[in-house]
Amino acid sequence: MSEQELASPSPRPIARFQGPVLGRKTARMALVVSVALAMLFVMLSPLTGVPGPESALVLGLILPPFVAAAGARLAIEARTSGLHRTGELLERATWLAGGCVALPTAILAINGLRVPWCAPWEGLAFVALGPGIGVLLAAFVGVAIGTLFQRPRLATTIAVLVPILAGLGSASLLYTSPAIYGYGHFFGYFPGTLYDPDIEIGTPYLTFRVLSGVQIGGFVALILAGVDPRTARISGRYARTRVGSLIIATSFFAAALYGEYRATDLGHRSTADSIAQRLGTTLHGRICDVVVPRELARARAERLRDDCDLRVEQTAQGLGVEQRERVTAFFFRSTSEKRELMGASGTYIAKPWRNEVYLQLSGWPHPVLAHEIVHVVAGNAGVGPFRISGTLGGWLPSPGIIEGIAVALSWEERDGLTPHQWARAMMALEMMPRVSQTEGLGFLLQPASRAYVTSGSFVRWILDTRGSEVVRAISRAGEYEGALGMPLEEAERAWREYLRTEVPLPPEALAMAEARFERPAIFAQVCPHRVAALMDMVADDLAAGDDRHAAETCEEVLDIDPNDTRARAWMAVALAREGELARARRELDRLIGPPSASRPVIRAARQGIADALWAQGNVEEAAVMYRAILHEPLGDEEARQIEVRLLAVESGLPGGEHLREVFAPDPDEPHDAVTAMQAIMRLRELRPDGLGAYLEARQMIQRERFDRAEEALREAQSRGLPSERLSREARRMRAITEFAMGRRRRARALWEDVLEDPSASEAARVEALDWIDRIERAGETTEPIEGEETRVEDAAALPEPTDVVVPDVDAHPMPPAVQQTELPVTEGLAPP
Repeated sequence: MSEQELASPSPRPIARFQGPVLGRKTARMALVVSVALAMLFVMLSPLTGVPGPESALVLGLILPPFVAAAGARLAIEARTSGLHRTGELLERATWLAGGCVALPTAILAINGLRVPWCAPWEGLAFVALGPGIGVLLAAFVGVAIGTLFQRPRLATTIAVLVPILAGLGSASLLYTSPAIYGYGHFFGYFPGTLYDPDIEIGTPYLTFRVLSGVQIGGFVALILAGVDPRTARISGRYARTRVGSLIIATSFFAAALYGEYRATDLGHRSTADSIAQRLGTTLHGRICDVVVPRELARARAERLRDDCDLRVEQTAQGLGVEQRERVTAFFFRSTSEKRELMGASGTYIAKPWRNEVYLQLSGWPHPVLAHEIVHVVAGNAGVGPFRISGTLGGWLPSPGIIEGIAVALSWEERDGLTPHQWARAMMALEMMPRVSQTEGLGFLLQPASRAYVTSGSFVRWILDTRGSEVVRAISRAGEYEGALGMPLEEAERAWREYLRTEVPLPPEALAMAEARFERPAIFAQVCPHRVAALMDMVADDLAAGDDRHAAETCEEVLDIDPNDTRARAWMAVALAREGELARARRELDRLIGPPSASRPVIRAARQGIADALWAQGNVEEAAVMYRAILHEPLGDEEARQIEVRLLAVESGLPGGEHLREVFAPDPDEPHDAVTAMQAIMRLRELRPDGLGAYLEARQMIQRERFDRAEEALREAQSRGLPSERLSREARRMRAITEFAMGRRRRARALWEDVLEDPSASEAARVEALDWIDRIERAGETTEPIEGEETRVEDAAALPEPTDVVVPDVDAHPMPPAVQQTELPVTEGLAPP
C-alpha cells in the first residue's frame, strides 16, 4: 500500500444490516413486497395460505427481482461509505435475503394455526429449496452487478432483469421440450399441471439445488476475489492479489456449467429424443408416430398406432380442419415413469404446438387417446405460438374452450353416461357452474370434473346445432359471444333447455353424479398433496393385504379432513377385512349419516364389507348386503360385479368357492392372478353355464390376447350367461374381439345389433357408432390382422394404470376389495 493510501482516512463503515440498511428504500420495498405476498396468500385459499409448493413457487417468482435490485443498491451505497472488508457486503446481502424469505414464511406458518397445515416440514422444505436458495442467489447476483457497473440506475435495472430473463429461459423449455415441469435457479421448481396433487421433493430437484448452491459459491468467491473493500467495486488490480479465490470462483462456475451440460441425465430437462431412447420403440403410421416401451408386443403397438391415425382423421373431419404435421404419441409404462420423464403423473397431456401427446399405457382402445389427439388437431383452429384457443393472440389461454372442444370432439362415455347425460345430472343436482364461470382462467377455479363436463357438453351442443365453423371461430376468438353472435346467457339458456327436454337420464345417473362431482376444486381442498400421498398409501396397503395399516392411514386422512368420505369408506373396508366388523359398521353408519355421503360411496363401502364377510365365511350376511346393493340404481359394470358375487354366494350353486377365490380370497392365503385364473378354469368345468368362460375371456381381452378370448367367448355365449347384463357385455366383448381378429364385417353386425337393441343405453349407442366409424375407415375384410399373436411375457410385463376418461381430479378409485383397475397379469384381475 502506498504512503498516500496509508495517510488517507479510513473509509466510513456502514452500520450493520439491522439498522440503516433496513431503512434503505430498495431493501424496504423488497420486504414490503414479501409481506404483501404472504398476506395475499393467506386470503386466497388453504392451498396457498401455508408454506408449501404453491406458495414457494410464487415467492420464488416474485421476490428475486426485488432482492437482486436491493443487493445492487447495497453495493452502490457501499461505494460512498466504504467497507472494512468485502465480507461485510455479503453479510448484508445475506441478511436482506433471509429477511425477505423469513417474514412471509413466518406469516404463512402462523396462518397454519388457522387453516390445516398437514405437512409442515415438507412445506418448509419447499420454501427453503425454492425462494430460500433462489432469493439468496439473487441477492449475491445483485451485489456482483452493483460492484461491476458504474451507473446506479443501469446496475439496478440489470439486477432486476437477470432473474426475470433466467425465469423466462426456464419457461421457454416448456415450449421447446416435452416437459411440463421446470427448474430455475431463482424460482426453484414448477411442478407442472395443477391436476396432479402428488407433488414431492425428488432427487432431480435436490441435485438441481446443489448446482444452485455451486453458483452461490461461485458468486461469493468472485465477490471476495474481485471487490476492493476500499471502493466497493470490482478491480482487476485487486483481483490479481487474490488468485486463490479466483481459482475457486472459476471452479465453481465450471462445475455449474457442467451440471447444465448434464441436465437431461440429471432429470432437470427432458427432450423428445431422450424419452424415445428410454421407451425404446417407434412405429410410424399414416399421420401418427407412436413411441412405446421396447418390450411391448408388436401387435399392441400396432393397435396403438392405428388408433392414433384413426383419432387424428376423425377429429380433423369433425372439426373441419386439415392436420398437415405428423402427430407423435408417447406411451409410458407407468405414471411414475411419465412423471420422471416429462412431469405429469396421473394427468394426460397434449402440446399442440409440438404436435405431441403423452399418455401411460392402458387398455385397448386407449380411454384417453382420442381426447388428447383432439387438443393437437384443434391446434389448426388455434392461435398464437401455442396453437390454442385464447385471447390476446393466444397468449392468454381459454382452458374452458380448449377442454370443451376436446370433450365435444372425442365424445366418450364414462361409467355408462355420455357428457350430455353427466351435464343433465349435474344440472338436476344444482352442481353445474355457469358457462361464464368456466371462461378464461375461471375454469381453473372450478372443480375439474364439473368444468370439463360443462364446457364439453356446451361445445358439443354448439357443434351439433351451429356446425364446426362456429366452433372453429370460438377457438380462434377464445370466447363464445362474438362467434355465436348472441349473448352467452341466451345461448346457455337454450343449451340447458336442450339438456332438460332432449337428454334421457338413467335412474342411477344422479347418484353417480353425486359421487363424481362432490370433490371441490384443488385450490379449495384441504391439504391435497398430503391427502393424495396418504390415499396412495392406503391403496398400496389394501393391495398388499396390510389392512391394519390401511385403516390407520385412513384415520390420518380423517384427522386432516373429517368430511373425506372416500377415506371413511376405505377405512370401513379395511376394518371389515381385518375382522373388526363392529367398527366397520360404525364407520358405515357415519357414511349413511346424517349428513349422508353420496350413494356410490356408501355402496362401495357396503360392497367392501360384504366381500370381507364372504371371505370370512359369513355367506348369508354377505348375500343380504349384495341383494340390497343390487336393488339400488347401478351402472352396468357395478351391477355385473354384484350379480356375479350374488351368484357365488347363493346356496346350492356350483363353483361358489372358486368365485370366492377370484373376488374375495382368504386374506391368510397367497393370492394372485395365477391362483385366480386357476379358479376360473375350475369354474368353467363345474358350472353348466358360460360364466367361467366369460370371466376367462375378460382376462384375455384385458391382456389383448384376443385369439384366446375368442374361444372363451364362443363357449360363454353358446352355454348362455346367467343375466341379461352379462349377455350384453359378452356381445360387446365379442364385437371388440372380432375387430381385433380382423373380422370386421362380423364386428359391424354385432355393433349394429347394439344400435337396434331397445334396451341399449345412450352411452352404448355412442360407443357402437364410434366402432362402426372405425370399421368403415379400416375397411371390411375377412383377413386376420398381421402380427396378431401376442407374447405372454410381453403382456405380463407392463403395468396398466387406472382407467380414466378425462384428466381430472377423480384420482382415487372407490374401495371395493376387487381392484377395478387394469393390472399386470401377475398382480390382478379385470372386473366382470
